[in-house]
Amino acid sequence: MVQSFFSSTSVQGDLDVLFEDIFSKMPVAGTVQAAVEFLTSASERARVGGTVILNVGGTIHQVKWETIDKFPKSRLQKLRHASSEAEILALCDSFSLSTREFFFDRSPRIFENILGLYRKGELHLTESVCPRDFLGELEYWGLSSLHLEPCCAYTLQRASWLLPIADHGVDQEDEINPFEGMCCAKLRNIIWKLFEDPNSSTAAKVLVIVSSLFLLASIIMLILSTVPEFQEKTNGNEEENYFFRVTEAIFVGWFTLEYLIRFIVAPNKFDFLTSFLNIIDLLGILPFYLALSLNLLSSQYSLEYIAKAAQIFRILRILRIFKLSRHITGLKTLGTTLRNSHRELLLLSMTVSMGMLIFAGLGYALEKDEPNTMFYTLPQTLYWAIITMTSTGYGDIAPRTAAGKLVASLCAICGVLCITLPIPIIVANFNRFNDKATIEHELNQKRQGHLWEQTRLHLRLAKSSIERARRSDDYLLT
Repeated sequence: MVQSFFSSTSVQGDLDVLFEDIFSKMPVAGTVQAAVEFLTSASERARVGGTVILNVGGTIHQVKWETIDKFPKSRLQKLRHASSEAEILALCDSFSLSTREFFFDRSPRIFENILGLYRKGELHLTESVCPRDFLGELEYWGLSSLHLEPCCAYTLQRASWLLPIADHGVDQEDEINPFEGMCCAKLRNIIWKLFEDPNSSTAAKVLVIVSSLFLLASIIMLILSTVPEFQEKTNGNEEENYFFRVTEAIFVGWFTLEYLIRFIVAPNKFDFLTSFLNIIDLLGILPFYLALSLNLLSSQYSLEYIAKAAQIFRILRILRIFKLSRHITGLKTLGTTLRNSHRELLLLSMTVSMGMLIFAGLGYALEKDEPNTMFYTLPQTLYWAIITMTSTGYGDIAPRTAAGKLVASLCAICGVLCITLPIPIIVANFNRFNDKATIEHELNQKRQGHLWEQTRLHLRLAKSSIERARRSDDYLLT
């Protein structure tokens, strides 16, 4: 009967009068529940319409219910169709049915832009707001960054470039321990940090310094071992001096021991073997053992090509210089830049390859029939095209005809253009990642000491309380 009366009443003010009458006459404990069940039913609220007051962080907004319906499955739209006190409290922090006001303890600045999406259908980025904070608010209100207008979508993407992938400083203790449940987990974790994290302890820093000194000394010894004054002749072949062979064995022994220890204590052996830096470490060790094995085979069977291969593997020990990228931030940044610039590198390779094929074909067609020509095969002409496009120009191959020289000039000009166009993009990527690495390093330096431990504890407690409240809201909704 009451419902039929409301369905036939067209004056919104009568609803407020009758609600105040019910609110004043009923017991306090039953008033809220009865009023919620009566006035917040989905069908009745959708039919009657009207306005609602949203109190976000102390800022009052009066919005039509029809405005909220523009984005289904958002928090506000769910609030309109909530039919019980539990459902309403799961969507907002508190409410007052006498004034139809719902309170949200959220950022009022960001909500101004979010409310603009409901009213105008346009979502813009809030000025001077952290991108992650803005995205977190969008997630809270049940919206997506896909609603952003193109002008602000580009701004948000650019601002997100400098952000770290994860906040390593706040939640370090909450991260999953990779050694949990393994044999000698505590000891393995200590040894792993000793070799992998130079900032974990003083001993780790000393170990990094010692390893770097061994690496630099091995490179210097390898260079000096190629000087004729430091070589010995045996059976007509020049070999390293005994002193250099002994020092090289000591260096390789240290690198091998370091690699084996890290492999033994690694939590995931497959990830360890496939890691880029660990592959570099292995490439710095294997040439020594391969060269040693080939030297033994050469001495037994007197095969010249085996001795030549042993010489090649001996020189390949120079690859261990890349081990420095493990401890030098600039080299890490360079590797990150190359990995994230694959599109630019692919574009560079394609443009250079296309220019090389075009100008090599033209040069070969114009020069192949000339006397004393150097363009006698297409592979030879491809070699000329690549050294011309890269502005190297050894001069060992050169065109003789006027048409060939014109093609060579165009080849050089196009080579400069093809190479220089993608380079600024790669340089910009390097600057971006270098800035990010520098900022992260400075922040990690600040996040040390007793004061940071207290701050991290407070942040963790605050986040845990918010997470518990969120889980409680999800439970009430289900």
